[in-house]
Amino acid sequence: MKPLYVMMHRWAATPFVWGESDCCLCLADWYNHVHGKDPAAHLRGQYCDALSCQRLCGWFSDPVTVIENCLETVGGRPLIDAPALGDVGVILIRSKDDDRPLPAGAIWLGDCWGCKGPTGATTINAQATRSLAVWGIGYEG
Repeated sequence: MKPLYVMMHRWAATPFVWGESDCCLCLADWYNHVHGKDPAAHLRGQYCDALSCQRLCGWFSDPVTVIENCLETVGGRPLIDAPALGDVGVILIRSKDDDRPLPAGAIWLGDCWGCKGPTGATTINAQATRSLAVWGIGYEG
């Protein structure tokens, strides 16, 4: 099985825990798997819920900057217009309980976005969401 799909299976089997295995830190896990460096080491274990995440890094008000700042800790990655397999992005999704779109970190799977959420891992049709930013990761899957 390709590493990208192994990662998605890991996301599906891992509980969603703020500050440990949330959508942002799962992207950092993916980057670490591909490049051997953790871009979010400074965030791990520093928050425990959505409110403390927002207070610490501003995820809900400026998620693009959060990912950009994480990537800067490992030398940065280019913003791109169209994702390739394994690239990461910030997308907007609608939760079941709230009609407001919320930011989520996601990986491009080739024909849809893969995302870590409270119920495991999910895929989201590109036409059903809007991407705020996409970074080229350099995955050679």
